[in-house]
Amino acid sequence: MSERDEIRAFVAIELPDNVKRGLGSVIDGLRQRSRTPVKWVSANGIHLTLKFLGEIPAPRVEEVKKVLTTACLGTPPMHLEIDALGGFPDTAQPRVVWAGLSGDIEVLSRLATRVDLALAELGYARESRPFAPHLTIGRVRPEASRRAKSELGVAVLAATLPEGLRFDAGAVSLMRSQLRPQGALYTRLSQTPLNP
Repeated sequence: MSERDEIRAFVAIELPDNVKRGLGSVIDGLRQRSRTPVKWVSANGIHLTLKFLGEIPAPRVEEVKKVLTTACLGTPPMHLEIDALGGFPDTAQPRVVWAGLSGDIEVLSRLATRVDLALAELGYARESRPFAPHLTIGRVRPEASRRAKSELGVAVLAATLPEGLRFDAGAVSLMRSQLRPQGALYTRLSQTPLNP
């Protein structure tokens, strides 16, 4: 990687394989129940985004890693559970299909704020919207009609989550995103343990 290279990066909490598999089965069920044109996220690529950075110069990766280490200090590992499905802006006309979280949400929100503030000191723009903990599982394609979106919303409301979609979040990852025609490829650049 040369100094002029740029990396599309984000900060996230990665999910264990059993949770990814469970969400994969949810996606398969929604795909079968709705003909709405949706770009479904590959189960292996599902993650909990804390902060999207966009294109960053390769030399700044080390700086970002150091800042994340500081931001994670004092944050204990969290117990989280996937407990809902929904859509943004709503399930009547969804543009995004998401899985919602419960558990140590206050700890998670404080961590997201700490990461946002720490990265702002490096010049990355602060988040303009409040942190809404969710996992994006699908994005409705622009050509979807109102009727198709409505049909998808009904399928989302009728879907059931598998039992046991719980996990302990004990680390924050700096991830690289490479956009490809077959879907984004995510690679972990670093992982910072949470440290109570």
